[in-house]
Amino acid sequence: MVSRNLIRTILVTGMLALPGLAAATTGSADELLFRVMLDDKDIGVHRFSVDRRDDGERVDIQADFDVTFFAIPVYSYDHRNREVWRDGCLARIESTTDDNGDEFRVDGEDVGDRFVVSTRSERVELDAECVMSFAYWNRDFLTQGRLLNAQTGEYLPVSLEDLGTEQLRLGENSVTAQGYRLSNRDEEIDIDVWYESGTGRWLSLESRVGGERTLRYLPLAGAAAERARQRLASNSKVAATMQERRK
Repeated sequence: MVSRNLIRTILVTGMLALPGLAAATTGSADELLFRVMLDDKDIGVHRFSVDRRDDGERVDIQADFDVTFFAIPVYSYDHRNREVWRDGCLARIESTTDDNGDEFRVDGEDVGDRFVVSTRSERVELDAECVMSFAYWNRDFLTQGRLLNAQTGEYLPVSLEDLGTEQLRLGENSVTAQGYRLSNRDEEIDIDVWYESGTGRWLSLESRVGGERTLRYLPLAGAAAERARQRLASNSKVAATMQERRK
């Protein structure tokens, strides 16, 4: 069985176009698409789309995981979220998550001197000048001492360790990468994240979960990336149908 700590490493954004977050202008979009591995087993995909605009960034991400044991489904995870960023800080967030049947929703908005976060169970005002989520796509998030969990709405303390540079093997290529380790005292967070030296482009992620298991993000390209997009699009249609039936 997968530990809840696996979900703690997601801590991110989602993918569907959510109401109320219309874009102001057309800009350039950057897609980051990852194959997600638990130890040596393929469990799903995670897609990040960063749309850079004159007034900031709009980030859409969708995560879709399925874990089986001897072909028997034992765990599923579906996370969708949109974040709007302005001047390097989080301005708005809307996320929905189905964590193996447990449903979460987070809505947050910058209202001047506070960032107000609402979940299914509470409403919290964060007294912070600049709130950031676990925005792996933006290396600047590593400067923060607390980060917002986009699944639960928790504002978590984090510490950072510089892992230095190394040659990171990605498929048939080797890339010079800069690594960082995110952690906290409660051991809920234990994440290594890697960026291409020079460009700062996010390359990979690795986390220790459930004791001695390892969660890895590996970038996708070509035909494998297109299959991942088709999987996410298909699951989006299924999720929309299920939502309509619940109404």
